[in-house]
Amino acid sequence: MLRSIFFSLLFCTTFSSFSQTTFNPETETDFEKATYSQGDLISILGQELIYPKDAAANGTEGDVIFLLTIDKTGKLISYEAKERVSDELAMQAEEAIKRLTGTWAPSKVHGQPVDRTYLLVFSYKIFYNALPLDYHEMAKKFEEKGKPDKAVRTYTDAIKNYPFEPVYYSMRAKYKKETGDENGAKADELMAEKMNMEVLAVVEIAQSQSVR
Repeated sequence: MLRSIFFSLLFCTTFSSFSQTTFNPETETDFEKATYSQGDLISILGQELIYPKDAAANGTEGDVIFLLTIDKTGKLISYEAKERVSDELAMQAEEAIKRLTGTWAPSKVHGQPVDRTYLLVFSYKIFYNALPLDYHEMAKKFEEKGKPDKAVRTYTDAIKNYPFEPVYYSMRAKYKKETGDENGAKADELMAEKMNMEVLAVVEIAQSQSVR
């Protein structure tokens, strides 16, 4: 219950208090997201990340969220932790960021380089006696059974657990359209677009544990 409340509060405050340069669909329709020159950002950040033993043993999980500012010349000029589920997890995530020593292709609006502040999320999750759920597969099965309303609920659950993943909003929009909820679909499509523009990456660090 507390975890659900946390995600709800986090979802509501992310784009108002965390992000300093929010995406405006009316003025930034021609927006290009910053990209890292050395390759796939998620792979590079995650290649040396393992779940810290003490955190796993204590059942510590959640999101560590950083604000990263990349200026118009392609330099990472600052980063700051805005949400930290624990100091141990935040320190590990920060060490991963420090390894980003390469250059960036800066953000652009209408072809012009601009300074931009992004969210970078490190999602630490522990799965007890289970593997991560495949929400796409679950929703597909409901679609095959002609139950788009249940597919919508599947992606609602996905968003509660992974509130920064734009694909879940896009997929929920698809099924909302099938149920006739056009307004809800448009809201989800806009949120997916905002997520794609404002979240630099979501790095997942998972740990499976057996409980007898």
